[in-house]
Amino acid sequence: MWRPLLMLALSLTLPRTQATASDVDAVARLVQQDFARCGQQVTLSRPLSLAAMQRFQGFTVSQALEQQHYRPYRARGMSLTYHGDLKGLAGALSGRCADRLGYTEFGLSTDTQTVHIIAATPARVDLNQTGRWLAEFLAVTNKARFQGQKCGGKLMNSAPPLTWDARLAGAAARHASDMVRLNFRGHVNPQDRGRAQQRAERLGFRGVVGENIQYGAISPQEAVKQLLTSPEHCENLMDARWKLFGGAVANGTADTLFSTYWIQVFGTER
Repeated sequence: MWRPLLMLALSLTLPRTQATASDVDAVARLVQQDFARCGQQVTLSRPLSLAAMQRFQGFTVSQALEQQHYRPYRARGMSLTYHGDLKGLAGALSGRCADRLGYTEFGLSTDTQTVHIIAATPARVDLNQTGRWLAEFLAVTNKARFQGQKCGGKLMNSAPPLTWDARLAGAAARHASDMVRLNFRGHVNPQDRGRAQQRAERLGFRGVVGENIQYGAISPQEAVKQLLTSPEHCENLMDARWKLFGGAVANGTADTLFSTYWIQVFGTER
């Protein structure tokens, strides 16, 4: 589900004149055209552009990507000289197809002296195996409940295993899809103000519902491990009153806050 990170941190130098939005757009178009000549289609990514901006604060590429919660399969910077000469920049960009292969997104940021560009391919969950990942999501959750946990300073005893529930899974899938579509984080849908309880009830569930969300993991094991590091999420996962479980996983896009979204919905029927 993941690959080693391939990374080269470099920068693109600009003159001291202030860069305008049109300068950025022109450079972005050149980058896209250069990748296209090599048979690669790349999308301008907001998280990568924010990571490129953090390069001005002294962050390495890996540090900047981590700050943006962007987990790459591979990432690379490009080092080129640019003095307002777009034709010269286009020439400098060309002829390097060996360095363009395997990337799907890029980010760009400028100040009065420098432009930083990061090209990357994000780590993703293979959604062709969604059934497998969700079965493992339930199994890993039940294993954690069986083992008992220390949630912050609170010891939680072993809890009974959960059973898969299609209604709760549907509520989880809907929320995952909406978080990607509307690009938000958290338990409340900003469009309809719905919460996990309302989402489950719309699908016919009658009872009490709880929800955990994890961002950025690339396996169910990692998602549960990260949830257990948060006392609140850990206590929710270990709550002995829960009997039923539904889960979902979704990949983000070039413009979303996170690369992956994992959701646990717990429930007990009345």
